[in-house]
Parts: sequence; structure tokens; C-alpha cells
Amino acid sequence: MLKQWKHVNVKKEILGGVTSFFAISYVIVVNSLILAEAGIPPEFSVFGTIFISVIGCLAIGLLGNVPLVITTGMGVNSFFTYTLVVSLKLTWQQALAVSFTASLVCLLIALTPIADKMNDAIPDSLKHGITSGIGIFLVLVGLEKGEIIVRGEQTFMTLNKFNSPELLLTLGALILTLFLFLKKIQGSFFIGIIAATVIANMLHLVDGEQNKFSLSAISHYGSIVGKLDFSAFFSIEFFLGVFSLAMILIFESIGLFNGLLPGLSKERFRKMFVVNSVVMMLSSVLGTSPTIPAAESSTGIQEGAKTGLMAVTAGLLFFASTFMIPLLGFIPYSALAPAIIITGCLMMGNIRLIDLTEFTDWFPSFLMIVMMAFSMSISDGLAFGFAAYPLVKLFGGKRKEVSSTVWVISFLFFLYLLAKIWI
Repeated sequence: MLKQWKHVNVKKEILGGVTSFFAISYVIVVNSLILAEAGIPPEFSVFGTIFISVIGCLAIGLLGNVPLVITTGMGVNSFFTYTLVVSLKLTWQQALAVSFTASLVCLLIALTPIADKMNDAIPDSLKHGITSGIGIFLVLVGLEKGEIIVRGEQTFMTLNKFNSPELLLTLGALILTLFLFLKKIQGSFFIGIIAATVIANMLHLVDGEQNKFSLSAISHYGSIVGKLDFSAFFSIEFFLGVFSLAMILIFESIGLFNGLLPGLSKERFRKMFVVNSVVMMLSSVLGTSPTIPAAESSTGIQEGAKTGLMAVTAGLLFFASTFMIPLLGFIPYSALAPAIIITGCLMMGNIRLIDLTEFTDWFPSFLMIVMMAFSMSISDGLAFGFAAYPLVKLFGGKRKEVSSTVWVISFLFFLYLLAKIWI
């Protein structure tokens, strides 16, 4: 299996894996804190997040040979907590059963020609819109985590005050990272992360609250493993949860695969889809929310990573983090934000590939992009873009450009948006 990396640039692959790991490392702590609101003890679920990330990265790297980090999805975890548990009143054990069932639906689709039909049916304009939308989504994530933008009193976001040390550190790190990146210095993102981390700790800007996790809690981790509860299987709440979550997992995965690795062959796409679906199912067994390809994988790709060696490197670092959980708390969001912002800007470049002279092509893509940004949800952005596409084509007298598969996908996304009335 290692023969597939015989002629690769090992240095770039490892650097890409290290950069991607640090860019997404916040998920280890943040995912556990979000799931805590669903009732899952964070000191235990942190190990579920780590272990499924190790499995996901190693599986996609060794079997798929692609430079992707597979870890618990930000946004998906919010759906797990605030929709399945808070809104639908399911227990966290029942929510894990919903996740397992939705992941099984993904696997069944991945194993059939339906997956290829879905992927092939997506118009190029929407594929470019997905990449651009993920890009602006990442930019906003970076701006928010770096505290350049904050929640405003009169608006949902506003520029932070320039006396904020977090904002100043983020801007300083952004300037340094941009300089290194534009000078084509290898490891520019990683150097920026390390420099900002050192400065933040010297100035005591790191929040010690993240250091409350301890390796000793691993002895009790088994208390949340395999706790799936299917007792609500025939209830309307369980059905709504499975349908909505399956829609999110299927199309967010397809969108991220296309957005992060454009031009994938059918064989590689199918293999990645199957691998990710199996890992999704395992995440439920391990007591955590479902996995998706992390958008932050693009930071490693920008460092030059092209193969699964990058994913394996990230997976090994996730494993090492088991023994260094408290140390992760010393990496401030301000150190991670610049790499995320720059990567998002680079992905936004795909907007140039959308035909802006044809309204029926660019309007659904534009709607997808802005909804990903301002709803802070990739899945909601996908829903609006796909739901709008056939309608705009129909109204514009271009009905023949819409395949029957796209009509079905759009209808499913319409049902997904309709389901939000109840959830």
C-alpha cells in the first residue's frame, strides 16, 4: 500500500498534514463542548472525537489516497445537539441512533449507481458555486475565530474594536502568513501558526478554560461507547431526524469532495464516499457526531499536499493529541485564523469559472454562496442553491438544461427546507 507514495514529495505531504491538523485541531475541544449541551460528557466525548478522526484520516488516506482530513463536522454537531436533542426532544442516545441510521442511508447510496448519478448531474456552475461558497464560509469562520468580526448590538456581525488583543494578534499573524505565502516560503501557514502561538502565550492571551480536559478521563470513556438507542425508531421525530441528517451528510460530503478536490474520477469519488460513510457509522458507535471531509483540509492542499500521505500524517497527529489534550488549549484561535482566511480566499477564486453573463447559471450559484456565508451552514447554502436552480432555468425558458436527476435532488432539498418548519 505504501508503494502509492513512492514518487511523492514526502516533505510537502507531511507539511500539508501538519498544517491541516493544526487548522482543524480546534474541533477536538469545540465538538466536545457542543455535544455537552446534548448531554454527552465532554471529558469523555473528546476521546470519541479524536479516535474517529484517527480512523477517518487513516482510512481516507490509505484506501482513498486523497489529501483530506475526515473528522466530526462543525455544523453537523450543532444539528445533532440543537435539532435532534433540543428541538426534537430525543435523548443523546437516540440521537446517536439517528446518526447511525442516516449514515447507513449514505452508505447504501454510496454503494449504488445513485451516488455517481447525483455527482454527475450537478451542473458545473453549481460545482464552482460550492467551492466558492465553502471558501467564503471559511473566510467568515477565520474572521470570527480570530475575533476580527464579532456579534454587533444592532447587526448580526460587526468589526471588532482595535483595542482587542485577539484582533491585533490575528492581524499580525495574517500579515506574517501572507508575506511568507506570497514569497512562496514552504510551510508558510505552519510558521504563522507557531509564531502566533508563541506570542499569544508570552502575552498570556490564551484562554486556560480549554485546558480542563485530562487524559485520565479515558478510563471512563467506555461509558458512552455503543449507547445507541433505537426505541424511537418508528416515531415522526426519528424519521425527520434521519431524513434531514441524511440530506446534510450526503450533499455536504458530495459538495466538499467536489469543492476540495475538483475533477475527481468516478472511481475515486465512489471510494471516498464509501469510506466516509462507513466512518460516519462508526462515529455513532464511538459516541460522537458524524464525520465529514473537513473544509480546513484545503490548508494542507495549499501547502502542496496531493496524496493520502497528508491524511495519514493528520491522523497520526490526532492520535498523538490523545496524550497532549491539555497542550491544544495553548493554541489560540488567532493563530489558526490566518491559514483559514487565506485558504478561503483562494477557494473563492472559483467564482471566476461561473458564467456571469448567463443569469440562470450564476444566480443559483450566487444564492448558494451567500447563504453558506450568512447562514454559516454549508448544507443550508446547498439547499437554497439546488432548490433555486431548476426554477430559474424553468422561468428562463431553459428547462431542457435541467436533468431529471437535478429535479429530484432539488425536490429533496425543498423537502429538507420544508422539514425545518418542524425542526
